[in-house]
Amino acid sequence: MVTRAEAKIHRVGPRHTIYLAKDLVEDSTFPFRADEDLMVRIEGDALIIDKDGRSGRRTDTPDAARSHKDKILMKTLDVLNFSSLTSKAERINQMLSEIHEAEMLESRVRHIPKNEHAIFLWEKETFLDMVLAEFFDPRVTGKAPKGLLSAKPSTLESVNNMVHKDFSGLDKPAAIRKIRDWMTKIHESNETDLPTRIAVEDYSWFLQNGLAKGLMELEQNIGPIVKKNMTILCGYDVSKLIDSKELERLMSFHGYAILDLPLRVYRRGAYSKPL
Repeated sequence: MVTRAEAKIHRVGPRHTIYLAKDLVEDSTFPFRADEDLMVRIEGDALIIDKDGRSGRRTDTPDAARSHKDKILMKTLDVLNFSSLTSKAERINQMLSEIHEAEMLESRVRHIPKNEHAIFLWEKETFLDMVLAEFFDPRVTGKAPKGLLSAKPSTLESVNNMVHKDFSGLDKPAAIRKIRDWMTKIHESNETDLPTRIAVEDYSWFLQNGLAKGLMELEQNIGPIVKKNMTILCGYDVSKLIDSKELERLMSFHGYAILDLPLRVYRRGAYSKPL
C-alpha cells in the first residue's frame, strides 16, 4: 500500500501543476479518478484536496468502505505524527527517478535537435503541459517563431496558437489545408538561424472526427526527418489509439518518439518506408 509520497509543484507557463507519484495514484486507496472535479483549499500550512460533489457521489461499496477506513487510519497516523519508514534504497530510487526525469526533459525535449519529426504519446495532461513548456522554452527557442495547435487557447507566451474551432467548421480537405498553410506561414516568418518549432497537443482528436486520411497524408508528407529548418512535435493521447496498426503507421512517419510515465525518448535507426 502506497498512501504517502513526495510531490512536486511544477510551473508550466503562468500555471502550476502538482506531480503525484505513479505508485500513489495507482494505489487502490487513492480516492480520486482522472478528470474528476475537485476542490482545493488552504488550511494553515496544508493544501487540502477534496471531492467537490459535481461528479456525483456513489453509494459505498465494500471496496469504498475499506477505502474510507484506510483514510481514517491514515488521518489518525498523521494527527499522531507517525511517519512512513522508507528504506535508503527507496529514497535513492525516488531521487534518481526525479533526476532522470528532469535531465530527460531538458536534454531530450527542451534541446531536441532541429529537423526532428517527433511523436509524443502521452497519458496525463499534466505531463503534456510540462513537455510543451520545455519544448517552447524561450531560453532555447530565442526569437524563432513557434506554433501550437490545441483544443483550447494556450497560455504559453509568444506562441502562435491555432485552436480546433478555427477549422472545425470546414470540410475535411479544407481543414487539413488550413493547418498545413498555418504551419507554412509560421515558418516563413522565421528570420533566425534557429529552427521553427511547431507542436500539436493531440492529433488523436483528428482520428475521432473523420480526419484520419488527411492526418495520415499530412504526417507522411513531413516524413521521419523534417526537410526544412523546423522541429515538429506531434502529440497523441495514447488512450485513444486503440488500433495497433494505425498506431504503427503513425509512428512510422516519425524519427523521434517521446513517451510519458515514465518519461522515455527513442530515436529510430535506419528509416524504413512508411507503412
